[in-house]
Amino acid sequence: MSSIIFRLSIVTFLLTVLTGCTGLQRLIHMYGDEALEPRVFRYPDGGRSIYYTFYNGNSDNPEIYIFFYGGTGCPSWKSVMPGYVDGLSVPARVFVLNKRFVTDRSLGMFGCGEAFHKYNNIEQWISDYSDFITSQLNGAEHPPQKVVLVGVSEGAIQAVRVAGKIPRVTHLAIIGNGGYTMRKSLKTLHDKGLIYFDVDTGWEKIRKKKNSIEDSWYGNTYRWWTEIMDYDPIPWFLRLDIPILVGMGAEDTSVPVESARFLKEAFTEAGKTNLTLKVYPQADHRLNSATVSYRKDFFSVLGRMLKPDGK
Repeated sequence: MSSIIFRLSIVTFLLTVLTGCTGLQRLIHMYGDEALEPRVFRYPDGGRSIYYTFYNGNSDNPEIYIFFYGGTGCPSWKSVMPGYVDGLSVPARVFVLNKRFVTDRSLGMFGCGEAFHKYNNIEQWISDYSDFITSQLNGAEHPPQKVVLVGVSEGAIQAVRVAGKIPRVTHLAIIGNGGYTMRKSLKTLHDKGLIYFDVDTGWEKIRKKKNSIEDSWYGNTYRWWTEIMDYDPIPWFLRLDIPILVGMGAEDTSVPVESARFLKEAFTEAGKTNLTLKVYPQADHRLNSATVSYRKDFFSVLGRMLKPDGK
């Protein structure tokens, strides 16, 4: 029984990487009055993803477009939007793209399926996110003046890479991630007593079948772990000269706060001043403390950065 409970706790740890909400909260939200209507985006190769779009503020022709993309696993973004961006103080059109094979009301709690895992890799994320953003920008009747990419936890990987790939991107926002590799993050969490599984023992199993999507370790395939474990985000961050906002909970138990501080130090050492780090006291991976949701503050800060006077 203790083994089952432990495995469920790891699955919960991975699911909260995307939104930070419980499965029950997400389920209630996606059937509520605010639930967004799904749309379908078709990729050049014939594949497709569900996406959602809505307006923040009063303008039907905002000068700001904001793009989200899914994080770890296969829950649908429908479960948290549009309330996720509460605190954003500027008119904007928000686009939210699910990964391929993530259904409209998926909670991602009962397996993602073979088709999902086949396309669940870094280069595919980047290609799909790039195609979607480019399509929306090219099809805009009133092209936006500012384009923001938001990466949440795992989503930081594709957001950073695509920000460097599409010149029209003007701002980058990251929640719950920093500059550590997954291996360093997990070992830091282990040293702090926040996780108890042995990363090195797991890696010994994974490296023998690196490309397997049939075998999994704590909720993700061996191929996923192979790509993520030692992926270094620092060089991709340092290539960017656009404003970057990073929000991190001081008590994050999914990605250690040290990861964000390490990222900030890398920018300082490189003589770059375009990264703003906000560490929220007693807050978790969701930027929530026991009494305060700091995500509203995070999007308020982002809104000020997007205003012409920066205030």
